[in-house]
Amino acid sequence: MIFISVGYGKDENGYMAINFGPLNVEGGERRLNVLISRAKRRCEVFSSITADDIDLERAPRRGVASFKAFLSFAQTGRMSVAQNSGRDEDSPFEEAVRRALESLGYEVHAQVGIAGFFIDLAVLDRQKEGRYLLEIECDGAAYHSSRSTRDRDRLRQAVLEAHGWHMHRIWSTDWFQRPADELRKAEEAIKRAKVILEEENEQQTPKVSLTITNKPEDVVERESVLHLSNSGLNTLATPYKEAKFDVPRRTEPHELPTKELSDILLKIVQQEGPIHEDEIVNRARDLWGFARAGGRIQDAVAKGVRSLLVTKRCTREEGFLGIPEAAIPIRTREAVSSSSLRKPEMLPPAEIRAAILAVIDVGHGATQDEIPVAVARLFGFKNTSHQFRSVIESQIGKLLRQGILVEANGMLNREGRQDRDSER
Repeated sequence: MIFISVGYGKDENGYMAINFGPLNVEGGERRLNVLISRAKRRCEVFSSITADDIDLERAPRRGVASFKAFLSFAQTGRMSVAQNSGRDEDSPFEEAVRRALESLGYEVHAQVGIAGFFIDLAVLDRQKEGRYLLEIECDGAAYHSSRSTRDRDRLRQAVLEAHGWHMHRIWSTDWFQRPADELRKAEEAIKRAKVILEEENEQQTPKVSLTITNKPEDVVERESVLHLSNSGLNTLATPYKEAKFDVPRRTEPHELPTKELSDILLKIVQQEGPIHEDEIVNRARDLWGFARAGGRIQDAVAKGVRSLLVTKRCTREEGFLGIPEAAIPIRTREAVSSSSLRKPEMLPPAEIRAAILAVIDVGHGATQDEIPVAVARLFGFKNTSHQFRSVIESQIGKLLRQGILVEANGMLNREGRQDRDSER
């Protein structure tokens, strides 16, 4: 029996550097083969990362691809790994489907190779860029070149599903007759696949508890605010609810009077504020049932937003609109349908500051390192990327400059809070 310990992993910010030493150079796959082929009975692998953490777009070397396939086999028992071929779509129909999905914010690759097949379209997982969420089959060139219906439908699907893929099929006749309905079904399939993959990942990932200690003059053990179940942080956030209400669909947004459209936009802000102007455009698109927001809709929304600001019915901070004097909610984005809402740059600064203060209040203070992780959990993010940390740290700096927070002995607290705590 051979035990293999994988020393590569993510850094403290959750960033995965695609640097695998000898595996990155020519012939690296031979070194890996020497290692894993020594076992005669059994091979046990210990690793803090999975195959999904390795993005072959960033490291296309054969040694890295072999390492990814090896980790995938160790975890799932399946040996093949999907790779982007770089080929174009086989038909204008496939290109139309890809463009429609990209308009919803998804990254889609064409002709992804796996197990001797080329999948028509594959939707990339933006949060784990070494993994694909869903495989979409179109009745394009590959379909019509198959020798029989059995080859086209049963065998191809069976092979793909045996390799862990979640399949969704779009027929060209349905697409050209009802593109909006087919696009909605495809997006629902993507969301279902993502839930299944996350559930599988949680079952395979061990739960880790973490305690951070601070040792000034005396040794004091302090439970980290990262321990959400004990700190009560999980009660501070409410689910993010995207605005849904009836609009005059018979009249397109750009055809409405500015006053009527601005009233609709105000209702969006009332339900979702603070919300970015770009997301307001997306919500208007969804309310009217459009697959994408064209230039006329964007211009009409921009005009309506200006009306809300001129009449002071809304306020704006760094592109985010809110209602004057309204309470700032803290919302988890775990179950949102709009993928853009999970981007760090789409987190409202006011909501970030509210989350930072909530973390500090619950933990009776917190360190600079603790806050981004705790805020990420509040917002429903499992990882804290470098970009996410930068967004959080910029708002910590703003709170310090405003005098709302003070720092002492490496701990951040509200101004005056330390004095009140010492009096008690």
